[in-house]
Amino acid sequence: VLATNGAHAKKKKNADADAEPDGSARMQVEIEADAEQSSVKKNPELAAEEAAARAGMAREISDALTDVMAVLQHGSDSSKDAGLERMIHLSMGSSHAGPEQARMFRSAAVAGGAVSAIVEVLGAADPRRQFLAANALYALAIDDPTSDADNFVSLEICQSGAVKPLVKLLGSEEEPVQSAATAALSALAEDPTCQQMIAGAGAIEPLVQMATFAGDMNKLGAVGTLDVLSLNNPSVHNQLRESGAQKVLDGLGTMGSGLLRDEAGALGKRLGAQSAAEMSRGAHVKAAKATRVRYDNVRRKAIQMMGGWERGHGASGRGRGRGGPDDEE
Repeated sequence: VLATNGAHAKKKKNADADAEPDGSARMQVEIEADAEQSSVKKNPELAAEEAAARAGMAREISDALTDVMAVLQHGSDSSKDAGLERMIHLSMGSSHAGPEQARMFRSAAVAGGAVSAIVEVLGAADPRRQFLAANALYALAIDDPTSDADNFVSLEICQSGAVKPLVKLLGSEEEPVQSAATAALSALAEDPTCQQMIAGAGAIEPLVQMATFAGDMNKLGAVGTLDVLSLNNPSVHNQLRESGAQKVLDGLGTMGSGLLRDEAGALGKRLGAQSAAEMSRGAHVKAAKATRVRYDNVRRKAIQMMGGWERGHGASGRGRGRGGPDDEE
């Protein structure tokens, strides 16, 4: 799959060609770019060993990704479900392998057409399939957890049509589906353009409703997504005030369960405070990621305090198993 020679890959990278390179070609471009940068000031023997390791890593990723993409695009519904689970596993595994592998995998997956296939499953009638698809988008959207670097995939996911169906899932009657949708949206909203798209697609109202009426775990997810959406965004602050979110947050800040109370109260105070100076894109991405990861960690702590609340609930709960925030850090 990665039998693209160096000259061809460089043409892909600098291209004025109209066609987007497929996932394998795009991965090869990134491998060569990284190899060029990392070989500086290294002896030839070490550079050769690193190049061989990169090539082996890329082959493994590409072979697995090729198999998954074939299933997602041409398999039966049950096969696609298995493909989504495999995509989640590969995405999370690449994140733990470090920033280079995380970026290469996501770049290749998006270029290979994974997002459109996953978005299609978001519209399925089966809540379990909706849950898997939302978790797969979350897994692709998150960055390397050891780094503040942005993988630049979120914007491509948003521009591929994922935002509206994810926002629609916030109104699902199934709490695990709502939970998976908030996880995906909060990760995507780390990108400033995605943040605007999500707010513009009508996410604020159902998130406020979820923060008002859902169970505590989904209330925490809704508050966390609202926190990321409100970051560096005066328009969302205004929407939250107009929607009555301040009253909801104040109530949670005084009457909610312990961990939820702390986060809701802090967000309520930020909404009531004077707007901070506008952030640069890089500062926004870094602050949004820190906010989203903080909520993921709070949720993990809550689960531990509840003695493994999610055990025995099958695929229920936000990001259970390899597809959600419990596996990121």
